[in-house]
Amino acid sequence: MRTLVLLIATLALTGAGCSADKAPGTFGGALSRASTVALDGKPLALAGVTFVPPGIWKDTGAGGMRTASYAFGPVQGDADSATVVVFYFGQGGGGGVAANIERWLGQMSRPDGGDPAAAAARGDDLVDGMALHRVEAAGTYMGASMGGGMMGGGMMGGDGAGRPDYFMSAAVLEAPQGNLFFKLTGPEKTARQMNSQFLAALAAVKKAG
Repeated sequence: MRTLVLLIATLALTGAGCSADKAPGTFGGALSRASTVALDGKPLALAGVTFVPPGIWKDTGAGGMRTASYAFGPVQGDADSATVVVFYFGQGGGGGVAANIERWLGQMSRPDGGDPAAAAARGDDLVDGMALHRVEAAGTYMGASMGGGMMGGGMMGGDGAGRPDYFMSAAVLEAPQGNLFFKLTGPEKTARQMNSQFLAALAAVKKAG
């Protein structure tokens, strides 16, 4: 398999709300993140698209409702790795975009007692002509590890143990054959490093054929 190396200085993917005067709590539109990452993992083909993970991620396979899952790290200073989990429930399955984003945000709490949804960053992008909806939040994570349950501690509940100083980056891709759900969680330092790689992989998603 040929190694695909992406040097992403600025991914100017056309999206909604690309204003230079972005409001707090938004990404300001386009998916844009500086990253150099080799997307040379095993391609994941489903829902009419192909997602290629970085080769430095450990492929931890499918299980339960997880279509695929990956681990990275931990980096120095963190005790645990970060994970990316992929869910696919078929055409029309898995619920709507807004409902899933609100459920994911409901799995986060802030030590200052503030509303994690108010502090979260959100954005909408286009990837190979497909709508991509993203959210990022930091705080205490109340979902299950390794994305267990429905979208990681959602409808089926998590393991009940809060994990402080966590970071979450999640996305819904409106793929040709139904929504794809991606969720990254982990200790903040490791998860933010994995997030740079995650965004590069999301930006490189292509329609099949």
